[in-house]
Amino acid sequence: MSEELFKTKNIIKISLIVFSTLFWIYFLISSKLTMDTLIVFDLISVFNSIFTLNFLLFLIFFPLTSIIIISMAINSEIMESIKLLVISLFLVLIISLILFKPNLFFIIFLVLYFIAHGIISVLVRNKAQDGYKNLYELSSSQLSKLTMFILIAVFLAGIFYILPHQKENAEKMEAGMVGLFVADDLGPWIGTSYTISAQCTKANLEHLKSSNQFKSLEKKTDRESIAFTEYLNDLYDKSLENKTNSEIKELYPNLNSTEVKIKVMDTIKSIPVMILIENFFAIIFMLFLSSFIYTYLSIIFLVYALFVSIFNKIFEEKG
Repeated sequence: MSEELFKTKNIIKISLIVFSTLFWIYFLISSKLTMDTLIVFDLISVFNSIFTLNFLLFLIFFPLTSIIIISMAINSEIMESIKLLVISLFLVLIISLILFKPNLFFIIFLVLYFIAHGIISVLVRNKAQDGYKNLYELSSSQLSKLTMFILIAVFLAGIFYILPHQKENAEKMEAGMVGLFVADDLGPWIGTSYTISAQCTKANLEHLKSSNQFKSLEKKTDRESIAFTEYLNDLYDKSLENKTNSEIKELYPNLNSTEVKIKVMDTIKSIPVMILIENFFAIIFMLFLSSFIYTYLSIIFLVYALFVSIFNKIFEEKG
């Protein structure tokens, strides 16, 4: 039985699966795009990662493993395919742990990734045995199912990775948002808030000045009434002035202090939407990430389905 399993054609299949998987793992890790980078909302680091040759090569090699496995499944018995996948997973995990030292998310995803391909191997083989007219149609239909299995694998791996520290991860994301939109200078952010506040003050003062009670006070000649009406008129005149960022900074000398930034963070965290995100951060974040992955896989698998015929001929010739 072992001699049958490790015959030449099966060694070739295992080698193709292992090396193609290691290729996309290497290029993904080399791109330095990590789950933590995505969680902290560090868009600069994300863009610096995805606009690299390494990430481009990852996008190219990632679907290749699936094409090889589907081609293998068409030409192999179900149990043989499963055994070859188990051996391939074992080798990939061992080599990855030695060379790349992946985190827990990646290890969980790799296991689920191979389980997904094991399921699709069974479906492909059953469909192939029933007969098919067009290899591309068979491949593309099964790859669309594989897309959903891979999304489930990514989603579950992400949930397992984020959920134990969900509150901390949500706070990292909030801090990242503050860093992205506010950065180290709160001046522009506070400037916008000041402008909105000034407009509200102006509207309220206009309402007071147009009231009958205020007009009656203006007609009085006692010291208190004169002082009060002059005070409100002075406030109104000041609300009409447009202040520059430098003038606003003079009004708030401790604008960039740690205390002020903490208050900004507390304000963001008090927003109802942010409370919802914080409580269900793992699910919301993974749904958001999965939507991007779904778009990529849906497009790339339609193209790579054409390559099934190439590997299919290789495995047929070796058989």
